[in-house]
Amino acid sequence: MTAHSLATFVGNPVPQIVFAVFLVLAWPLSRLAGRDTGRRAVAALFLVSAGMIIALTATPSYTDPASYSAIPPHFLTELDQPRVIWAKLTAAPSDAEQIANIALYVPLGIFGRLLWRSTARATVCGFVMVLVIETVQYVIPGRAGSITDIRNNTLGAFLGAAAVSLVLLAQTERRPSVRRTR
Repeated sequence: MTAHSLATFVGNPVPQIVFAVFLVLAWPLSRLAGRDTGRRAVAALFLVSAGMIIALTATPSYTDPASYSAIPPHFLTELDQPRVIWAKLTAAPSDAEQIANIALYVPLGIFGRLLWRSTARATVCGFVMVLVIETVQYVIPGRAGSITDIRNNTLGAFLGAAAVSLVLLAQTERRPSVRRTR
């Protein structure tokens, strides 16, 4: 996610329509999470965060045709180069766009962790979502899926889920233990 993709989101109706659909459908679809209002609210927020991600990353990016040469190759074209993939996976996030890609998935990890009560499930959900999006970007104009996006977005989902786990752990440790008598 760059300043350009944010400008595309603001200036292009397609991402706005995609996000609006998620906003409208989030509460009705949250019924699948059960009758508990708190759980439904978390499910709705999870769907809204997923909608924002899809609106920002899985819609066409209308760029100047001259800039298409600047788009890096799609990760699917690099699958026969394991050393290149390994180098990209093990390199530290190096610029503001990569940090923004991490931050983009933190809310998904937070709400996924609260919804499924599992850091692993929330992280896997983030991974599957980004893998699908980055793969589909192969056919979306102006988009190029990358290994670093997969790594950074998955890391963001994990960090969001792990933060919730740490907060919940700290809360349980602060509570006085209650001894049960039989």
